[in-house]
Amino acid sequence: MARGRELFPADRGLQARMVLAAVVTPLLVIAAVVATVLVMPHKVAIYLLIAGAFGVILAIRAAMAQASTSPVSVERAPELHAVTERLCTAASLPKPDIYLESERQPNSWVVARPRRRAELHVTTGLVDLLEPAELDAVIAHELAHLANRDAMVMTVVSGPGAALQEGGTRLMSFHFWLAPGAILAIAIGWVSRLGTNALSRYRELAADAGGAALTGHPGALASALRKASGCLDQIPTRDLRAVASRDAFHLLPVGERDTGTRLTATHPDLELRIRRLEEMERRLHNARLPSPH
Repeated sequence: MARGRELFPADRGLQARMVLAAVVTPLLVIAAVVATVLVMPHKVAIYLLIAGAFGVILAIRAAMAQASTSPVSVERAPELHAVTERLCTAASLPKPDIYLESERQPNSWVVARPRRRAELHVTTGLVDLLEPAELDAVIAHELAHLANRDAMVMTVVSGPGAALQEGGTRLMSFHFWLAPGAILAIAIGWVSRLGTNALSRYRELAADAGGAALTGHPGALASALRKASGCLDQIPTRDLRAVASRDAFHLLPVGERDTGTRLTATHPDLELRIRRLEEMERRLHNARLPSPH
């Protein structure tokens, strides 16, 4: 890892943008809620708080449903366990539980909850698609997320706004007299989502660089991204919509593809990611060339 840090030094500008997004986003949500309580009619403030509480309940239920599945055993996925253990040893990280998801879409993501072992999720579509070096690169990318505590940070930053938006959306379907508070909750949640998505885009670039430094093969990750993206284009939209709620944590986004807007995008432009990885590959190649005598 030390060698990787020499070749790929920390991007201070990227880190500064990540910190700014992580701090400003929840502060905006808190300020908007406080302003509503102090300025708006009491009914609107109460409905806003109800929307937030409802959203928290829905988020807890979703987390409990996800926690009901079991990790894949070493016997069922020996190669996946072997490569993860090898990369964790190289990165000085505890090995996460591994989940092999029976999904056609080629993707991966990590889950990190307080006081629980981290989880690495990989779809069968991804395992079947990639060559060994490419799969190594993807797993290294996900381990970089764990090393940076990205999943935890994203959950903390996005949680309040997501709860308001989800709770407000559900309240809208109950009764029209809940609409003022529900609409306000949705609006605050949408603004929070912009900041959360900006943070998500920055952390993907950082994880690309971290994963490339871990394996020493940035080109393998670039190749994996190309393959997975091309395969996603061949999967029916309805199948992708079923898993789009996880997009902020995915290796590649599957929802709202080709919308033409970057403000709501959870990931950087694919070509930007590939271009940065190819630049890293060239830098690594030049560093390996013997120096002239």
